[in-house]
Amino acid sequence: MKTSTQERVPNPKLALVAAIAGLLCITVVPFITADAMDTILRGIPAKVAATGNPLLASAPKIVIGFFPLWNALSVAAGISLFLVAWALNRGESWAKPAAVGLLAIPAITGAYYSGPVMAFAKSKMFYFLIVALIGLVPYFIFLLSGKGTSREKVGRFFLFLFLGVAAAFSFSNGGSSLRMFWARPEPVFILDQGNMAWLLGYPVNWIGVAVTVIAIPFLAGGKYFGFLMAVAGSLIMLTGNLMLFTFHLDTQEYLIGAILALISLGLLMAPKVGAKAVERELQPA
Repeated sequence: MKTSTQERVPNPKLALVAAIAGLLCITVVPFITADAMDTILRGIPAKVAATGNPLLASAPKIVIGFFPLWNALSVAAGISLFLVAWALNRGESWAKPAAVGLLAIPAITGAYYSGPVMAFAKSKMFYFLIVALIGLVPYFIFLLSGKGTSREKVGRFFLFLFLGVAAAFSFSNGGSSLRMFWARPEPVFILDQGNMAWLLGYPVNWIGVAVTVIAIPFLAGGKYFGFLMAVAGSLIMLTGNLMLFTFHLDTQEYLIGAILALISLGLLMAPKVGAKAVERELQPA
């Protein structure tokens, strides 16, 4: 969609922020991912031996499978941020919400890394913070740079914070469910209720994460579509976590994931927070 010259408001400061974030995504994040993976994989055998927990034995599969995936998403977001920086410098109206959506990826990546790093590589705890901050700092710079009262900006801050945290937590819960299923000692074709809950619950969570991530840039742009997608994503994540928790009451992470999704829903429905983001689009012409 083309923007007329009169509507364009170049923003070189935000363009610089996007470019720096993009550079960090394609340089720092891969280095951290590689070193974190190496440290975690070396730490897993000792942790399994120390705890005697057989459900940790399949952790290497999750780390090898999903750390490279989130690294790739962050690198792709970084490359895209360079193009968005160019568009911001030209004053393209779509560039700012697009930047918010792209910056959500390294922010969620860092949050996802936190679980395995804290569990198996405590000496590298600062790693997941660095990755998360590469996304979060510019993420909130973009979100809070727009118009609005202080109260509205505080609401916007918490809304987009909880959407990202809920997505990261729900993806992590899906991964841990798959890990625990893979580590079960009985044959795969014997499925009790707990096994079935893991198998049916983790893809629901991951679909909710995907819907939420897609929603973020549209919601940041004040689009009703983004609002509906964010509500749908939160509801899906709530359902997925509750499916997992119902048959695994001793796993508090599933309950926390459900609570985070519920808080996101509450913020989306709040008249001065989520509803405010789409207020202008819903007004009659």
